[in-house]
Amino acid sequence: MKTFSEFNSALERWFEKTARELPWRETNDPYKIWVSEIMRHQTQIELVAKDFYPQFIAKFPDVKALAAAEWEDIHAVWSGLGFYDRARDMSRAAKIVTEEFGGKLPRDFTTLKTLPGIGSHTAAAILSLSQDSKMAVIDSNVSKILRSLWPDKPVFDSAKSLINSSSSGRMWNLAIADLADYLKKGEKIEGELGDLLPENIFVAAVSKRKKTSPKNKQRVVAVGVACIYKDGKYLIQSRPPGKSFPGSWEFPGGKKKEGEGFRDCVKREIKEELGIEISVEPFFHEIVCNFQSTQLRLRFHLAEIMNDEVPYPLEKQALQWAPTSDFDNIDFLKTNAGALVELKKMNNK
Repeated sequence: MKTFSEFNSALERWFEKTARELPWRETNDPYKIWVSEIMRHQTQIELVAKDFYPQFIAKFPDVKALAAAEWEDIHAVWSGLGFYDRARDMSRAAKIVTEEFGGKLPRDFTTLKTLPGIGSHTAAAILSLSQDSKMAVIDSNVSKILRSLWPDKPVFDSAKSLINSSSSGRMWNLAIADLADYLKKGEKIEGELGDLLPENIFVAAVSKRKKTSPKNKQRVVAVGVACIYKDGKYLIQSRPPGKSFPGSWEFPGGKKKEGEGFRDCVKREIKEELGIEISVEPFFHEIVCNFQSTQLRLRFHLAEIMNDEVPYPLEKQALQWAPTSDFDNIDFLKTNAGALVELKKMNNK
């Protein structure tokens, strides 16, 4: 069995050579670390680092700036990240911090956790990365590493022993997070650290996929989307309970059948979903999203209702007619972002 000091020494040397350069790692400002932690939840790190984090910090450089901001301004910068409740919680928390703590985030774990949107994981990350506190930041991926190395010990006991014997709480948390990310992607860990790690943490599943996937092409899912307009407004629908992202808004549409054209797909889907006949124009926007085994292709079409029919949703989800001026205040799915921009441009011509 590996000793904690042996693992820590190897981890630190590996991290010195491989540490990722990310903008929030260049600061010990608790506010900026808080922003990065909230943004990175269920979002690709590269996307946050390149676009959303720099834009947000430029617009709201500190807690007081965020507290003073209107929701419309926050939404405009956050738009595209999704999970808008996170941004609303940050706005609420910023106001509390400004009013009750003079614009400075609390420096103790218990008080931090009382703020909206900040749980144990986020509080530990803020304190560890901003003031080098030896508080382990444990997620499911880190847990897998620790459980594979010390299967007979509770994960949090292993983490506490490791971080307490490390040279820096901040460094240890950053290093173990990078290691988890590398392993999850199936990348080989070189050197003494790689020699200490079992081969079946994440690598086995990834290796198996790599051996079998080349013969299998990505499954393509094509979706036709209707941007139905009337009197300067567009018909949108909420995602119903039981589906992903319930309560978020989107333009109606659905999957294209094999051999079916996109415009015919849109007509059929709208008839099935909303019970109305529409005329459909050629697509004005397309987005392609690549996932591990699936490619999602969406085409957005302008459309108009024929015969003054009234749409009635089959799944009884909410409908509304929204002008482009309201788009920034509506929680749209991220896949709709590009189409929203194009529709605004059309409206301004």
